Amino acid sequence: MTLSFFDQFMSSTFLGIPLMAIALSLPWILFPAPTTRWLNNRLLTLQGWFINRFTQQLLLPINLAGHKWAALLTSLMIFLIT
Repeated sequence: MTLSFFDQFMSSTFLGIPLMAIALSLPWILFPAPTTRWLNNRLLTLQGWFINRFTQQLLLPINLAGHKWAALLTSLMIFLIT
């Protein structure tokens, strides 16, 4: 099998699933959905507030073409703060 010079830059896959999709969706899956019991927790309230403000500040000043990068940066920020 002959490989070209650019095959090293192809997206990695595992069982036919691109690993980039898993890496982007994992922070959203790991972020817990708050229940009524967690509403008084300061840490989760602060995280939820920060995510809402970060997304709002990131999406407002850019056009629709930039929203795909905003989703990437938001998932990275959620991964970093959780």
